[in-house]
Amino acid sequence: MYNYMMKVVGISVRAVELFCGAGGMSRGLIDAGIQIVKAYDSWPVAVENYRENIGPHVEEADLKDLLSVVPDILSIAPDLICGGPPCQDYSLAGRRHEGERAGLTVAFAIVVTSTRPQWFIMENVIQASKSDAWAQSREMLKRAGYGLTEAKINSALYGVPQSRKRLFVIGRLGERDGFLQSAVASKAAPQPMTLRDFFGTTLPTTMFFPATSSARRSVRFTDEPAPTIRERSIRPIPEFYRPHPADAALIENGYVFSRPVRGTRGVRSIEECFPTVTRTSWERPGPKYISDPHPDDPVPAVSTAALTRDQASRIQGFPADWVWIATAQRDILQMIANAVPAPVARVIGQVILARHQEETLPAIEGRFLNWLALGARSRATARNVKANVNRARRLLGGRTFADIAQEIVALEAAPAFGKLEKGIRSDLRQALRLHAEFQSSKSPKARKGTATAPSAVVGDGTELAAAA
Repeated sequence: MYNYMMKVVGISVRAVELFCGAGGMSRGLIDAGIQIVKAYDSWPVAVENYRENIGPHVEEADLKDLLSVVPDILSIAPDLICGGPPCQDYSLAGRRHEGERAGLTVAFAIVVTSTRPQWFIMENVIQASKSDAWAQSREMLKRAGYGLTEAKINSALYGVPQSRKRLFVIGRLGERDGFLQSAVASKAAPQPMTLRDFFGTTLPTTMFFPATSSARRSVRFTDEPAPTIRERSIRPIPEFYRPHPADAALIENGYVFSRPVRGTRGVRSIEECFPTVTRTSWERPGPKYISDPHPDDPVPAVSTAALTRDQASRIQGFPADWVWIATAQRDILQMIANAVPAPVARVIGQVILARHQEETLPAIEGRFLNWLALGARSRATARNVKANVNRARRLLGGRTFADIAQEIVALEAAPAFGKLEKGIRSDLRQALRLHAEFQSSKSPKARKGTATAPSAVVGDGTELAAAA
């Protein structure tokens, strides 16, 4: 049985990625501080690009053949399994018919439930949340004991200038559902990142490392890894440095064309996000669109800029010095479109690592204080109960539990808990019980403050109503 009270502060998280593609998710998780020890994909071109840019730990494997990977993953015993099963069967740009590729979502769940890492991350299109494949996978994961946070994320709020909306499911053994919801939401930017924000001439805090070749960039942001440091290699940005000409041309034009999907607008201003990057995002408007443009286009499509391949890659979160290897341009564009944007993965990784290392607590969401007041408690007493829930969560290292009995057992096993006075220990236990009761009672009525009142309690924590 997993030891919920295991101290993890300072311990790195070791991860295995399935369906890794060219390496977008791995790049982001590595930037967050997570160690990727193995990665798998069935597409040889993607594997070659991953190996070139991330490392040699990638392997070509058909993930429909679970016996080819499950024994290997069991021997690795990772802390986390991550991946984005192919989404074409669910995508708005695809046929939206659940076929063999949708079954790979189930394969992902089987790998997780077979190897039982403490954590997992699954990424997919929003439409997957309503699919039969995810319903089956969710049931398997819940039976295996995983608490799930199902977050629908707009990438423009998490570090890239595109309105790419995706489902991220984060699971952890033993947790209550929604355990990371508040932490993920707290990382969202107040406003979407626009193309001007990303390509504009006003750069974030930067440092200048003179590049060793024309294929590499000289400007680095202060929150990303620096290149190899050489003598006198760190310098202020010189006055002569200018952005890439294609970026400057995009900003000067002010508009960009994106091949529309299902009747959407084709022309976007640089004051907006780019729509979701697809394999055709770099294409110029064709005769059909020019003769019948979208009525809301702000300018004619023929007068707009079009993304270069490099710009599409960077909008998808790949570093500017990423090396693309492929005979066919189509393959490179497909790898770019398939990827999880690295900045988004980095945020998810940071949230997981902070909770794993007991640095954050889940927020107490909903109208908990109002609900407590239904039990004839004063506002001061209700605030004390809420404070005690947070105090108990700190002793638990930020853990939540689907089973309140298990939560109380874990709390009592915490070394610091035994050093508290008897009355305080009783208050902490009861605070957790009340919060669990509140969570169980949450419904549309409960959210309006009209739920059934909580159980009355005497001073020693003994419930007068049904015991937890």
